[in-house]
Amino acid sequence: MLNDKRNIFIGGARPGIVTAILLMMVLLALPALAREYEESFSFSGDELKIANMIGKVDVRSGSGDQIRVTVLVRGEDAESDMIEFEVDDGSIGELQIIFPTSDHKKYVYPELGSSSKTTIHFKNGNNDSSWLRKVFGMGDKITVRGKGSGLEVWADVLVEVPEGRELKVKLGVGSIEAKDVQADLVLDTNSGAIYAMGITGDLLADTGSGHVKAHDINGEVHVDTGSGSVDIANCRSNSILVDTGSGKVKGNNLICSSLNIDTGSGSVRAHNVEADEAKIDTGSGSVSFQLNRMGTGRFVVDTGSGSIEMDLPEDASAKIYADTGSGSMNNHLQGAVVKNKERREMTLLIGDAEARVTLDAGSGSITVK
Repeated sequence: MLNDKRNIFIGGARPGIVTAILLMMVLLALPALAREYEESFSFSGDELKIANMIGKVDVRSGSGDQIRVTVLVRGEDAESDMIEFEVDDGSIGELQIIFPTSDHKKYVYPELGSSSKTTIHFKNGNNDSSWLRKVFGMGDKITVRGKGSGLEVWADVLVEVPEGRELKVKLGVGSIEAKDVQADLVLDTNSGAIYAMGITGDLLADTGSGHVKAHDINGEVHVDTGSGSVDIANCRSNSILVDTGSGKVKGNNLICSSLNIDTGSGSVRAHNVEADEAKIDTGSGSVSFQLNRMGTGRFVVDTGSGSIEMDLPEDASAKIYADTGSGSMNNHLQGAVVKNKERREMTLLIGDAEARVTLDAGSGSITVK
């Protein structure tokens, strides 16, 4: 009987005490829930510029004749009067999400991870590169970390864009994702990843530090990352430009008039490419370039250190000049006329030799097939 009486207790506490503890836990949780609030905006113009310092930005397809923006302010320190919003609903709309940078220089954004830290350096001047200073204050720098001391507040943004509009996003710290949108997009983050998928329109994706993924793009494509890898696939464009200071580049199923890939340090793999002209340049890293169709323009592949492998289409018509400072020369082209073959240089003619191909490796082997 004693055992039966003990079974009605939880952890040795009486039921009334358990209820009180549970109620206290709920009451303690309520302030945290109240620290999350939402603001909504609508813009009737054809173009919208959004500036946000910390948070995630999601861009989705919208209906109707207005661009709709929902801002969710989050964080343990979020309060309704902490974040300000400056709105201009003109022909070129603007939404500026203003953080209290005059009073707070340190922020906590858990999405970064407990060991991550990034610093936003404000720039002088009045050009577009100083947008952080113009929007968020005149401080020298802002520090954002995943855990530790600082103001824990950020703003997640959802943008719903109707067909045919133009959107420009400026973000300090955080990722940007755009999916299934029929609009011209400029996606710019100081630190964070950018994902763009299913875009009909021109795309500019620019991150100071972070990787970029751009798949299924029908429009001009320009990807720029100071440090971070690039994955670009299934793109049809007049011009595709990829520029990264440090990071590998992977491209697949690219159809364009002009392809330009430039990385300071990192390998490049571009396969199933159709282009009239192309230039691939890496300071350090191997290059694998495979063409399904090539026009009559110039095709240049240059690496300071690393091997080059170029795969031409069966109907290729080109004059090929290859040069390596240190490495082997390998010709696997069927029917190519060898005009010159030395230890470090090689000149080949294939078809009517219409296009011009230059392959240059400072240190590394060169293979043509």
